[in-house]
Amino acid sequence: MNKYISLLVCAGALTFAGCQDFLEEKQVTTLTQDFYKSAEGLETLVKGTYQILRYKPDYNPGNYVFGINSDVEVFAWSDANRVANGGYAPGAWNAQAGTSTNMNSQLMALIGQVSGGVSEGCYPVINRCNIFLENYATLSDADKKKMEGRRGEILFLRTYAYFILSNTFGAVPIMTKSVSGMPENFYYPKGTLEELYSMLINDMKEAVEILPATTGDLGRITKPAAATFLAKLFLVRAQGAEFQNSSEPTLKALYKGTDSEDLDNAIKYATVAISQKQNETAYGGLAPDFGSLWTNIKGSDPYARDKVSELLLTAQYESTQTYNGRYGSNTSFIHLYNSNHTNFRASVGRTMEYGRPFATAGSSDWGYDMYTDRANDSRYYKTYLTDYVTTQMGNGGYKDWTATTAYVYNNFIKGANDATVKAGEHLMKSLGQRAIVYIENSKDEPLDSLWVASQPFIMNVRWTVGAPNGNYGTAGSYSSEVEEGLRNPVVKNKGTRKLYYRVDGDKGDNYGLDYGLTQAGHYMGPRKWLDINRGLGTSANGGQAIDICIFRLAETYLIRAEAYGRKGDMANAIADLNVLRKRAAYHSGETRNEVLVKYEPSVLTGKLDVPSAEKQSPYKVTADSYEKIKVTGEEWTAGTDKFKKENYPDNVNNYFVQFIYNERARELIFELNIREDLHNAGILYERVVARDQLGAPATSKGTQNFPFPKDDVSTGSKGATGVGKGVFERKHTFFPWPQAFLDLLTDEKGNALDEAAKKAYQNYGY
Repeated sequence: MNKYISLLVCAGALTFAGCQDFLEEKQVTTLTQDFYKSAEGLETLVKGTYQILRYKPDYNPGNYVFGINSDVEVFAWSDANRVANGGYAPGAWNAQAGTSTNMNSQLMALIGQVSGGVSEGCYPVINRCNIFLENYATLSDADKKKMEGRRGEILFLRTYAYFILSNTFGAVPIMTKSVSGMPENFYYPKGTLEELYSMLINDMKEAVEILPATTGDLGRITKPAAATFLAKLFLVRAQGAEFQNSSEPTLKALYKGTDSEDLDNAIKYATVAISQKQNETAYGGLAPDFGSLWTNIKGSDPYARDKVSELLLTAQYESTQTYNGRYGSNTSFIHLYNSNHTNFRASVGRTMEYGRPFATAGSSDWGYDMYTDRANDSRYYKTYLTDYVTTQMGNGGYKDWTATTAYVYNNFIKGANDATVKAGEHLMKSLGQRAIVYIENSKDEPLDSLWVASQPFIMNVRWTVGAPNGNYGTAGSYSSEVEEGLRNPVVKNKGTRKLYYRVDGDKGDNYGLDYGLTQAGHYMGPRKWLDINRGLGTSANGGQAIDICIFRLAETYLIRAEAYGRKGDMANAIADLNVLRKRAAYHSGETRNEVLVKYEPSVLTGKLDVPSAEKQSPYKVTADSYEKIKVTGEEWTAGTDKFKKENYPDNVNNYFVQFIYNERARELIFELNIREDLHNAGILYERVVARDQLGAPATSKGTQNFPFPKDDVSTGSKGATGVGKGVFERKHTFFPWPQAFLDLLTDEKGNALDEAAKKAYQNYGY
């Protein structure tokens, strides 16, 4: 199978940097516009246009706009610029140019600019698509027939460019003719979203008809990917239709037209993709093991996981690194999601296994809590990197046993076959030893801080309870009664003991939220994009080799489920949701993570059900857990236990729709589409206000069932204060047009726009 690697198209005369597929390389330089009038030239142009699929995963511009600022994905680092971004501060979210990490800088790249000698962004790609379509029309009938599939790819790619552009700004200029060189003026009035979606849907209907069902080139667009995309467009238009007459400007701006058959068409085209794939596995075409989508085996075919059938379309990367993007060795958004594990005294260095710890973006508390049954929904432990092993002895120094922690470990924690430890010895003694563990527990199941501090590794726990004298961990005295309680470390009645939020098990420092550069870099990040073949398989700082998913079949089921549910066909909606749940369950023969069985508070208390036979090493699953997690409809039925666990924002109208986006997040978190999906559904505002403490305004305290964290020690503006710390407003559901772009615009005669015209062009509230 060939790997379909995209060309990187430069600015100006559309000069190409090079081309590589799985088998061969080819250099093409100093091309003229006449080259694109031939079938050969158009073939080359198509490859170059695939560049737009890399826009989201390539470093900051795509990540900041599409991968953060939702209810589950947030800025995690306390760098001042990133705190401003995550808190929606005016200095970060405005039309003016600012620091290199404010939103304005990322938006200019999305519209179109030159970076690293490469023209990038949506409008340069749209222009290339227009060049193809114009020149395709002049080909001979024979060449048209030969290039028909390529026309389908171009229609898809132009639609994709407009889709991500309009998800960001709303109504945008609609360009259907190519331009060459500098235009006579910069008269680019915005079209309506109704006009745009009519064009996009018509284009994608044609694309679905002419694209092949399968391809021998890994990464080429095929019918299942196009049908899924078209189903999503129909669904998004149906979502916006309900806001046609809204009095709220940011909701009214989501209107994209009305067609009574949109939901039916969403179902129809999702079914086209599902029907082709559903018999490929016992799980409706989904990979049997959710974790296999992210498994990366050293020394294996670097493209092995890219070939999983569930992946309908991916952004292409390759192991040689030669053609991997515009930022050289730093290409790959996983850098942003990696916690800074190297700062703990845990001997966990920067390695291929754990990547470059850039520590910029992570999960909100709800991003962890949304997995309501971690014991039986395998996606939690297969999504998050809950535990690390030693990789470089002495990295960061060594944590040593104290007299107190050694006593507690020897008497209350160690197993019968474990060695006794002594004060002054290092915890970390050999490579491959468990070194760091993250536990995201609930406030009503805090762990005893002395038990946490006395583990033979560094344990970082969201909620802990300090010593009876009010101190944390090893400080202070513990009575014999409390010591006996260490055998059951989940504190059921804390009494006068203090409750702590996010205190690490290394030095007892606060971590996460807004405590400072080093501490805020600690959080539990995802496994999803760890890539041991990055940087030629030798450099943890290098660019990725694995592909990044654009569409996968799991989302197709979610699109169809939502369309069924919006039509009131709950039986079919539940059936589609349970295709995902069947795959998400632990299956017989799988092995549960030891951290889940031995340290998860809800498992220790029996609140989460793990059969007793499966609590013994090696924690093999004996019975499929699907029946424990299947969707029944209680999830969106007010008053039920399942309903309460879904943490719905207050005063929402359609709990089914809210549930769908909870499920989308559980399945698709960190895949760079959560924010725009919530935006299009018109539910981004209430979910950020209810679930993102750093972004929500001070008037928000979270929700009734999941209030924002408030501990017994935080003071001032830092830490767990129980209220929102940002200034999120409805206007932030759209991004502002950059001032530099507005200043470039002219009227039809070439006159610069006056301030009133620029204000009229700008999005609401900015």
